[in-house]
Amino acid sequence: MGAVDWPIVIGCMLLCLHTVLAQSGVYSKQTPRWEWSPPLESLANGDQGSYLNLSSNIDLWYTTFGSTQSNNTPVLLLHGGGGNSNQMFNQANYLAKTRKVILQDTRGQGRSPYRGFTDLHYDDVARDAIALLDHLNIPTVAVVGWSDGAITGLNLAMNYSSRIERVFAHGANVQANQGIPGTNDPIINSKSGSFDADFNSGGTTHSTKGDLRKRASADNYSCQNLSPTPDQCAASTQAVQRMWSLEPTWGPQALAQIKCPVWSVDGDHDTEVERNQADTIAAWTPFAGQLILPQVGHAAHLQDPTFFNFAMGYFLNLRYDDVLPYYGPGSNAGSQTATAT
Repeated sequence: MGAVDWPIVIGCMLLCLHTVLAQSGVYSKQTPRWEWSPPLESLANGDQGSYLNLSSNIDLWYTTFGSTQSNNTPVLLLHGGGGNSNQMFNQANYLAKTRKVILQDTRGQGRSPYRGFTDLHYDDVARDAIALLDHLNIPTVAVVGWSDGAITGLNLAMNYSSRIERVFAHGANVQANQGIPGTNDPIINSKSGSFDADFNSGGTTHSTKGDLRKRASADNYSCQNLSPTPDQCAASTQAVQRMWSLEPTWGPQALAQIKCPVWSVDGDHDTEVERNQADTIAAWTPFAGQLILPQVGHAAHLQDPTFFNFAMGYFLNLRYDDVLPYYGPGSNAGSQTATAT
């Protein structure tokens, strides 16, 4: 076989990708990547799942699939508020090649009916996850969570430390009003609390002393199509927004309880969760790492799944000595495994 002209091959691949995205209506060169809203796709198992009856008529939809022969720790993937497990389809399908993956539609969201309760709380969502792991006889998991799922992952690490191996927390916040450290954050001092660039601003973010703001509402995605109680979608959304207005309320003492490896992850153009929140999680969680993903927003895992999945895989395969990365003999095995995952 002759030598491969890689620049030509890569150029052709990028052209094909550009054509596919343009035809799908998702990609537009007039829209920055951090403003994309890529469509959700099915899980590798065809979205086949089951229901677990928790208590008092609360039913939780879940699914599990992936490698059954793997020695890798199973991964619990937790979606964002007002969404469903298909928000994590890129990550689930990627990890399922080498690991067992578990996904749950948060109570009252997605395929889990909104009935048997009124208010939503992150503590309840964490307890639901533990009940699911008990049901599946899975003693320990790694957690990959986005937004509300990342908050739940941190909650699990705080309160169920023996069950959680590590947490990849993407787009979490520690305060409901995102007021700690505050809008005068030394890293980003913009109205949104993050990079807030578009074509109108010439791709730059200007400093301003904006007021504290509540987190923006999330898209319901396909609640009407997925939920067994579609007439309750509006009520479910209101319950999520009530929770956002009140929770979480964590301080340094709460995050100090975490004893497992944590990466605090965010997109550099996330305008839904302020940058100071990722900073705070990394600063207050013992020996946590921080990763700011380039040129993506709050939905970085959808907008750039290739880079996101690489970083996620690297973290999940990284060897740790307690909560610190292992630097002894063979310490490069984690990066080699991650790139091959």
